[in-house]
Amino acid sequence: MPIESISDPSLTGRALTEPPQGAAAPGCAINPYALAEVVSGKRIDWKQVANKPALLEQVLGMPYEELFDPKFGGPLYIGGARQPDGSMRAQRSTLLDIEMPSGPNDAERPPMAELGGLTSLKDIARTLNINSLDDLTVGCIDWSRATKLRLTFDLPRAVSDLRMARHYTPDLVRTVSHDPALQLGNNQDWTPPNASWQDGGRFFDETAEFYDPVQGAVANCYFIAALSAIAWAQPYRIAQHTRATGASQSQFFDRVTFYKPDNQGIDREIEVSETVPKTAGGNFIYARSSESGEAWPAIYEKAFAKLETGTTTDHPDITATGWGDCVWATAQLTGGSRAYHDTASRSADQLWHTLRSHCLSYRTIRPMTAWTYGSGADAPDPVDYSSAQVVGSHCYTVLGWAYRNCKRYILLRNPWGNTEATVNALDATVYAHDVSWWRPIALKEVDGTFAMEIGTFKRYFAGFGVVS
Repeated sequence: MPIESISDPSLTGRALTEPPQGAAAPGCAINPYALAEVVSGKRIDWKQVANKPALLEQVLGMPYEELFDPKFGGPLYIGGARQPDGSMRAQRSTLLDIEMPSGPNDAERPPMAELGGLTSLKDIARTLNINSLDDLTVGCIDWSRATKLRLTFDLPRAVSDLRMARHYTPDLVRTVSHDPALQLGNNQDWTPPNASWQDGGRFFDETAEFYDPVQGAVANCYFIAALSAIAWAQPYRIAQHTRATGASQSQFFDRVTFYKPDNQGIDREIEVSETVPKTAGGNFIYARSSESGEAWPAIYEKAFAKLETGTTTDHPDITATGWGDCVWATAQLTGGSRAYHDTASRSADQLWHTLRSHCLSYRTIRPMTAWTYGSGADAPDPVDYSSAQVVGSHCYTVLGWAYRNCKRYILLRNPWGNTEATVNALDATVYAHDVSWWRPIALKEVDGTFAMEIGTFKRYFAGFGVVS
């Protein structure tokens, strides 16, 4: 069947020109692997870590099972806040305004003190400075043992925020989220705390690949997912336009063109040098490439930050790129027209037809991205994001489709370069025609790429978008 005929709205459902609203709107989350490196102050070779969940839990100070859903208020959503309609929006972090209680040491500073040795719920409430036991909400009851009743309590927000503030200092919070109170002028340089601008490396190692862009420690998954989508669907679009800025030919500026979405022409052509924010040890803080020594994702991110902030300097505030719309970002990089497809109003068959109508030989030929609900509880059929290894309020790249054993799959990539969905996922090597050759994509590899059954995609994802 020709691609054009599959685009029939009766088969696909009519597309929207603006994103869905409320809990189905595109959201964002910080890359926990990059955040853990910022918190620990060192680069972590994640391929050598045998138990990644345990290390993330230890370094980030949050139960792993609560990391991937913003309803728990975890560190991946610093700089954002759930709105009454269920959507996630950028917001100055409240952690910046929390005053830590005074005291000689942590053991004597409630609610910092450990709770060991307490014998009753009243003792716990008193230690946490809670006026009434009614302020402790029961999160889980386990009565599976004949002689034991295990209760899990959800701490009041004021207490949990105070404990978060102990772990996430103002410098760290300002490194990973935008603080509008800083009020930088458009000609003032910005540098994250305890970092400096350093050489990013070669622009390309070879060329732009879909697996190159890896999100850093800021909630701009929407932009990184868009970069990956374009590198895959339009491989010649990502290019280096460079000029020398010194007689020695050792310093260069790169130009990145941004467009007004929906075929309205060029917005701005941004020039930036090839320096990017790094730690004292020379480690990337924000976007980086999965290929060592390559810098193009970081340079594109820097140019985007310069566009977003309007600064005239070469050191834009990267944290200002947090929180956005992946379809809009894709259109900013290509100039194409946006089309949004929600999952709630469409059947799995309609989603399947829509996906394939933008693919050729299993590969997307128009950049596509997808996003999850603001929380698993917001899905029409509520889901548990953590157990499925799916991230709430997060954007993904759509790479194409696969068909195995009479099951239909959508091929996706997490811009973290890690954490693949496990629910109804395909464990195999699939192939997609990459312009001139059949590229194998090994889904067993830990690189963020996975294939999910289309019906499961409908349950866990709020929508996907295409830029034509």
